[in-house]
Formats: sequence, C-alpha cells, structure tokens
Amino acid sequence: MTVDNNATLARQAIAKAYVERKTGFLAWAKHHAPDDETAEDALQDAFIRAIANGNAFQVVEDAAAWIFSTLRNRLVDLWRGRDARRRAGAVDLSPEILDEIAVAAGLGPEAELLRDGLDEALQTAMAALPADQREVLLAQAIEGITFKELAAKTGVPIDTLMARKRRAVRKLAAALAYWMED
Repeated sequence: MTVDNNATLARQAIAKAYVERKTGFLAWAKHHAPDDETAEDALQDAFIRAIANGNAFQVVEDAAAWIFSTLRNRLVDLWRGRDARRRAGAVDLSPEILDEIAVAAGLGPEAELLRDGLDEALQTAMAALPADQREVLLAQAIEGITFKELAAKTGVPIDTLMARKRRAVRKLAAALAYWMED
C-alpha cells in the first residue's frame, strides 16, 4: 500500500466513525464534561486530532476506539487543569455571579469596562475567603448545587449555608470596593 492509499483509508475510517458514533460520543462527553459547550469542543478536538494524525491510523485497527480514547483524554486534561486551578485558589465564576458581586460592590451596568478587570482582584479575594464560605459559594453558585442538596451532603443547616454565602458575597464586595478605590 502506498502512503496516499493509507491516508485515504484513514480518512474513510475517521469519516465512518464520525457518521456512526458522533451522537454516542457527544452524549458520553456531555455526561462527563462540565457543560455542553466543553463536550462539543472536546469531541471536535478528538476528530481534528484524528484527521491530523491520519498517518497513525495505518496501525490502528479501530478508529472509533482511538477517537474515543482521544476524547476521554481531552476531558481528563480539562478536569485536571480545572482542579489544579481550583487548588491554587482560582475560580471560574459565571457572569451572573460576577454581576451579583459587582452590584454589591457598587458597580452598575454602566461600569462594564471596570468589570472586565475584576477577574484578578476577584481571584485574590476568593482565595482569601475562609474555606467554609468559599466552598459554599463555589458549590452553590458555581457548580449549581442547591442549598438543600448541599445541606444534605454536608449536614450543615440551610440557614447556615445561606449565611456563609451572604458573608462571602459581602467580603468579596468589600474587597472589590477596595480594589476600585485603589
């Protein structure tokens, strides 16, 4: 077989895997990714890597298994990176939470340019929060865990969890107000 013939066979195997397995791959990725957009990006990345490494397929017997392995590894890399950032004190905050904190700090919608620069100050302020306040804020506001679910999981009363979140938001607002003055 020639190199061109191998490349053609590889492209056919990738195309076949895409047609036959895309829906299943995407469903699996959505179940294991933090959100649908990340799942779709990881799947696209897996197929792009397959196409880019088409020459490797001459030794791969099951293209779908290779693509799935690439997809799984990509999601693992994403989770590891996210966990490493979280252990370092970094937090991915949703725009809604940023808005809530910005409003509590006195920033209105007209101050959107200032809000874009809040991320670093917010990361520092989040890292400085007491662990119990930071964890309830992350769990409830970032991960979407309800207060009821969090109370059941931790054994801490809902009122206590709500108070911790409220104190965390106030402390973040105070830190951001200080940042604005600086």
